[in-house]
Amino acid sequence: MIGGAVEGLLLVGRPLMDGRMSLFGAEAVWLAPLTQGALFGILAVGYLVLGALVGPLRTPKVAVPFWTALAAFSLVSHFDHIHWAGGLMLAGGLGVASGRAAGARTAQVAARTLFGGGAAIVLAATGQWASGMWAERAALARLPSGAAVGPNVLLLVLDTVRAWNLGWYGYGRPTTPLLDRRVEQGVVFDRALAPAPWTLPSHASIFTGRYPADLSAGWVTPLDGAAPTLAEVLAQAGYATGGFVANYRYAGASTGLSRGFSHYDDYPATLFEGLRMLGLSRKVLRNGSLAEWLAQHRLFESKYAEQVNREFLDWVDARTGRPFFGFINYIDAHAPYLPPAPYDTMFNPAADRERLSEQYVAGVERAFGRGPIPGGLLTEYLDGYDGSLRYQDAQIDSLLNMLARRGRLANTIVVLTSDHGEHFGEHGLVQHGNSLYLPLLHVPLVVLAPGRVPDGFRVEAPTSLTNLAATILDLAGVSNRSIPGRSLAKLWGPDSAVVVADTLLAAVDWHRALGRFPPSPLLEGSLRSLLVDSLHYIRRSDGIEELYNLGRDFLERQNLVGIPQYRPALLDARRRLEAATRGRPGPAATR
Repeated sequence: MIGGAVEGLLLVGRPLMDGRMSLFGAEAVWLAPLTQGALFGILAVGYLVLGALVGPLRTPKVAVPFWTALAAFSLVSHFDHIHWAGGLMLAGGLGVASGRAAGARTAQVAARTLFGGGAAIVLAATGQWASGMWAERAALARLPSGAAVGPNVLLLVLDTVRAWNLGWYGYGRPTTPLLDRRVEQGVVFDRALAPAPWTLPSHASIFTGRYPADLSAGWVTPLDGAAPTLAEVLAQAGYATGGFVANYRYAGASTGLSRGFSHYDDYPATLFEGLRMLGLSRKVLRNGSLAEWLAQHRLFESKYAEQVNREFLDWVDARTGRPFFGFINYIDAHAPYLPPAPYDTMFNPAADRERLSEQYVAGVERAFGRGPIPGGLLTEYLDGYDGSLRYQDAQIDSLLNMLARRGRLANTIVVLTSDHGEHFGEHGLVQHGNSLYLPLLHVPLVVLAPGRVPDGFRVEAPTSLTNLAATILDLAGVSNRSIPGRSLAKLWGPDSAVVVADTLLAAVDWHRALGRFPPSPLLEGSLRSLLVDSLHYIRRSDGIEELYNLGRDFLERQNLVGIPQYRPALLDARRRLEAATRGRPGPAATR
């Protein structure tokens, strides 16, 4: 338990000391020692059986060094720069030293540790739960009452969902039959663009109305408190704010996205989450067959839509008398594309979950972009992705139905979008975070708000999700002086032509990996892009530029940079991008 407690403190404290975000919740402080105690308790049963056969194993001079060394090796395993052999030697030395220190007082020390440590775990867990409840109640008590009659707001972010695979954008497969009917009752944006090709910076931009280049959020750095968030502004207007995230690795509270929410559900306090924290169990869980089984059941770093829906509805049921702002992040469409039955075989009856998870765990996807993509496997991944969308479609429709039965939907503004898309072979790439091409930037955006938006209206103008926060505040009637961006509500108003002309400059997209890059033949550093009407301009970190006419080449196959007739457009796009990002570090253009 002492070893587990040290590991928990290391997981939470070490990133903070390095100026990074922790990929684990504060639960690690008590969940890690609890899980370590349970794990060692199971191992102790086998040790007792073996000790009955080998007497010396029961003596303190053998038992204490063995268990201490095992706990120390689990701790040392968190330091990747230490070779496993060196880690064993270091752990063994600590074990021998602890055996000498314990001496004849072993039983007394063990008893005190067991009861004292157990009490500390209970107090830590209870304290975290109580402090969370107190903090939420205190936050609600501080809210003004002036907005008690305002509309509810529900923001649904479908992690890793690209517009290309959704029915209401013309996809051939029935991936969203239920939502296809619902979106006819609202406004659909045909050319909505995400501000970044992966989760954290895109969410940060959605919440703050600022481009990722202006924010601190990166691969290892959280969103800081410099820019006000949508949740903070709505809370100041009297809204109860609750966030419910399935992608708790890159949308959890430690990323900074929870700022402004009085309630935030992210990391689950489960046995499997505890095992993910411990160095010793992580080594075991990376074993091929076990890792494949875990991948099949998606037991790590994600929650199914059904679970986050239940968390949200439980929270809504306890909130009456004031409007709510609910944010839900779904991750069902994220790799390894293994939805629950029957959706896993909906578009491929012969789909083999075991084989697909084996391929995923084996790291086949890491080879994508560095060689030929196995076409059959890529097709199966796309089948699983579409099945995940079908599952998500059913769950979102169910959520909205349950809100309607509670009488809460009619007065709720529902915004459905995505943080980024996914590659399935386009440009020789898979997954995301590795380009600024349309498969990653073109995302769904739908606004459902009876009486506040027209039915069946489609916006063809290009729009950036950086305008989403301003749009939500406008629709909710909340005064906004702190979040930039233009309300997209004007795109269906009488002055839409003027706003359209403005919006053409709105998609300045930025990707910065801070030393860590996903597999890609082109991503060696930062990328920026700009959409000017139908021209998509991309500048790579090595200075290479790309220009595509989306009106004629939606798949971005022909780079127009070297074509003389597009030279003026290239110079104009280069000038606009430099003006929009002046003063920010980034790639320089090739002249």
